[in-house]
Amino acid sequence: MPLVSAAQVLPQARRRGYAVGAFSIHTPEMVDAVFAAGERLQSPLILQVGRRAVQQSGVEEACAWVRRRAARSPVPAVLHLDHALDLGAILRGLRAGCTSVMYDGSDLPLEENVRRTSEIVATCHAVDVPVEAEVGRMSGVEDDLTVEEAEGRLATAELCVRFVQETGCDVLAPAVGSVHGLGQGVPHLRLDLLTSIAAVVDLPLVLHGGSGLDPQQLAGAIRAGVAKVNVDTELRRTFVQALGQALEVFAPRDDPRPALLAAESAVAEQVALRIGHFGSAGHARD
Repeated sequence: MPLVSAAQVLPQARRRGYAVGAFSIHTPEMVDAVFAAGERLQSPLILQVGRRAVQQSGVEEACAWVRRRAARSPVPAVLHLDHALDLGAILRGLRAGCTSVMYDGSDLPLEENVRRTSEIVATCHAVDVPVEAEVGRMSGVEDDLTVEEAEGRLATAELCVRFVQETGCDVLAPAVGSVHGLGQGVPHLRLDLLTSIAAVVDLPLVLHGGSGLDPQQLAGAIRAGVAKVNVDTELRRTFVQALGQALEVFAPRDDPRPALLAAESAVAEQVALRIGHFGSAGHARD
C-alpha cells in the first residue's frame, strides 16, 4: 500500500495503549527484514532514515528502498527522516518522499530550538507532513556525566507544555533518561517524569534510544504515554553479527546472497521480538 503519515498511526497507538516501532534501516536487506516482521505480525511500521544512512547511501536512495517495498506491502508504513539538523536536510527528505520528519534542535539553546522547530513545522505542515521534535537533551553512551548533570538534561512537564505550544510540533520526544546507542551507559528511564509529561501533553510521545531497553521498562514507558520507540543500534549489531557468522559458512561458495539472507532473517526476528514488546501486533488495520 502507499506510505502513510505518522499522523495516521501514532495518535491511534497512544489512544489504544501500544507503541509503533521506528526501525532504522541501512541496507535494502534491513528494509525487507522490517517489512517481513511487520507483515507476519500484522503491525504498522515506521522505517527510519537517519544521518548514518543519509551519509552512507544518500537520502534519495535510502528512501527509495522503503518506497519500493512499501508499494507491495499490505501493512501501513511510515517513512520517517530521523534527527535532521537543518531545514535543508528536511527539504531533501520531503522531496525523497518522507511522510514524517524529526528535527533535532536539542543541542541548541531553548529559544533557538523553539524558533527553528517552529519554522520547520510551518514548512512541513504546508505539505501535510507531521513533525517530531526533541526537548531536553539525551545522553549518548560516550557521555561521562554526574547524576546532577544527567538530571539537568532531562525534560520537564512545564518545559514540554511550553515547547509544544510555541512550536506546534505533532510528536514530542522528551529526554527522560534513555540513551543513544549500546555500550557502557545504563539507561534509567524516569517513568514518573514520562507520566507527568503525558498528563499535560496530548501528543504521541517518543522514546529515543530503544535499543537495549528491557521489556519491563518498555511496558512502563508505553503505559505512561509513549507511542513510538526508536530502535537502531541493536538492529545494526544483529545484522553485522549474523552476516559475519554466515560468511564463515558461505564465503567458500563465492555467493554473497545466502549470507545476506541470513543477516536479513536475523534482523526480522529481532524486529518481531520488539513488535511483541511494543504491543503493536495485530494493529495494522486500526
